[in-house]
Parts: sequence; C-alpha cells; structure tokens
Amino acid sequence: IILLLGVPLSLTLLAWTCFAIISKSSEGSYAVNYAPVRVSGGLDMNVYGGDVTLQGGVTPSAARFTGTGTVWYGLSYSGQRPVLVTAQTPTGTRINFTCPNYNCALSSTVDVPSQVPVTVTSNGGNITATGIADATLQTGGGNLTVDGLTGNVSLNTDNNPNGPYGGSGQVSGTLAAQNITVDSGGSGVDLQLTTPPANLNVTTEGGSVTLQLPAGYSYRVDNIPEPQSQVQMNGPAQPSAITVTTSSSSRYRITVNADGGAVTID
Repeated sequence: IILLLGVPLSLTLLAWTCFAIISKSSEGSYAVNYAPVRVSGGLDMNVYGGDVTLQGGVTPSAARFTGTGTVWYGLSYSGQRPVLVTAQTPTGTRINFTCPNYNCALSSTVDVPSQVPVTVTSNGGNITATGIADATLQTGGGNLTVDGLTGNVSLNTDNNPNGPYGGSGQVSGTLAAQNITVDSGGSGVDLQLTTPPANLNVTTEGGSVTLQLPAGYSYRVDNIPEPQSQVQMNGPAQPSAITVTTSSSSRYRITVNADGGAVTID
C-alpha cells in the first residue's frame, strides 16, 4: 500500500525472473508486495520501457498504483532482479523502477486525485493520461495520449531531446490546460483544446501539427517558418492552414515550430 497525500494507494508488482542457471529457454516468475509509504506532495515516476496509464479524478480513498513487470533473459543473465523503490524528495514521493541491463519493463496504472501534480518518465513506453493537473510527461519515443489535462502541462515524446532528430512518438488527445509545451521529436501532434490556452508552444521537428481551438476567441499565432538550412535538406515546407481569428494583442498565444511539417490550426 502507498499513501498518497495521506490516503491509501495500493501497489502490486508482478515481475519475471529466474531462480536457477539460465539457459536460452529457462524463465520463471515471482510476485512482490511492497510495504506502505506516505506521499507528502507530488508524484514522480520513472519506469524503463513500460506503458503507463494515469487516471485522475478519483476519490482519495480510491487512489492506487498497480503494475506488471517483465524481465527478458539472455545467456549472460546475472540473476539481478528489477527493483521498485519509493523515496521522499523535496517535491514529494518518487517511484523508480530499475531494470538491470535494461532487460525489463514495468507497465502500470495509477489512479490519483485530480489535483496531485504528476511527473512520469517512461523511457520508450506509451503514456495515457486522463483528468490530471500540472503534468510533466516524457516517453522517450513512446506515444502520448491525453484527455482533459489542466494547469501547466509538458508533453515530450522525443527520445533525443538534446540532439537534432531522434525517434519519437505521436501526441494526441484533448487538453483544458493553460500553459502547454509539446515536443514530439519528429512525429505528429493532434490536439483539441477545450479552453483557450494562455500559452501553447508546439515543436515537432518536421512532424505535422493539427490544433483545434475553441471558437469565439482571437489568438496570437506565431507559425515559425522553416529555416533555410532545413529547406535545402528537406525541401519546401508543407502547407499551412490557419483559420482561427488572429490578433497580435490577444492574451492567448500559440507558437508552432514544425520545421516544415504541415500546420493546421482551426
């Protein structure tokens, strides 16, 4: 059991391991239960390659964490098992799933109250998030699907954020957030905003961008042109279609840097 902001959050992990000399076909499994811990602030999760589903809006008594893990074996398997560790940090509680030699993954579901800030890094796995606030979600190449996120939101699927073009995942879904940053690292972004955002910044490194914004408002739209160096390498930019009402004095700012990818804002 984990206590989230003083309320129960149950945790179960199923992982795969081996208890004997490892051959090419040998494998085994074991179940692990972890002792209760208390979360005093936000939730910060780091898993290696597994899919994560975040579900907000539950009652505090229903908050819980469940997960299943898998370890893949080779002939050189050392007998090390994956470890799930919780620790208190200045910003709250951290849950860290460590894979020896990167040969395992944890797929998990987390139910949290809607106002608990969440940071999740999946290192290649997909993330699905519904009804949470103040979220920082990083997949490192997996897809990101969101529904009804609020507050300050950062969505990143680039597996090489410090370099020019790495692998990446799609970003899609609906948002009701005010300050939003999206980096898809080359893949497409398809988002519907149910409330006008104060700031929405989208970078795709060539991926297409489709944004649906609430009608009845004007927006300050900055569609950054493709650099000449990219034009020479990739050819002319794909067409843009911006049909929302625009105003340079609007308090709702939309910035798109698609590096030549098609841009649709309506």
